[in-house]
Amino acid sequence: MFAILHALGMLFADMFKSRWRLEAENVFLRHQLNIALRQAPSRLRLHSSDRALLVWMTRIWPSLLDISQIVKPETILRWLHSYLALEISK
Repeated sequence: MFAILHALGMLFADMFKSRWRLEAENVFLRHQLNIALRQAPSRLRLHSSDRALLVWMTRIWPSLLDISQIVKPETILRWLHSYLALEISK
């Protein structure tokens, strides 16, 4: 839950940054991610809040599926379908 609140807070703060600043930050974060992925175990363990955030963000911005590096787009879509099936069955 904290991860979701943190991400929302960062999204709000990013609204006040310049486009150039966001582009530079994005490149920097992608480089850090690439370094981390080289050192990470073959299968990462995600919390349910991580999954919920990824599903929520890709529902709002579907183009994020194209740049996903940690989780395969098919996996996120499978989580989304599982979530929708759960909601429909209620």
